[in-house]
Amino acid sequence: MGSVGVAGEAHLFFSRELSWLEFNARVLNEARDPRTPLLERLKFLAIFSSNLDEFYMVRVGGLRRKLKSGKG
Repeated sequence: MGSVGVAGEAHLFFSRELSWLEFNARVLNEARDPRTPLLERLKFLAIFSSNLDEFYMVRVGGLRRKLKSGKG
């Protein structure tokens, strides 16, 4: 993936946080799929839970700081 150096092309970038949440939604969908073996479903739930914990501890704090500083 190439890098874009044009400041006016902000629409070409995506939100890291939204991408992270979309990834976790896909992980949760794997856990909900009845075709997936039970132990695999439990693994996906553990991954989802761990990722969500990390998201709130790291990303939400960063987003709050951005909002308070007026950069969000």
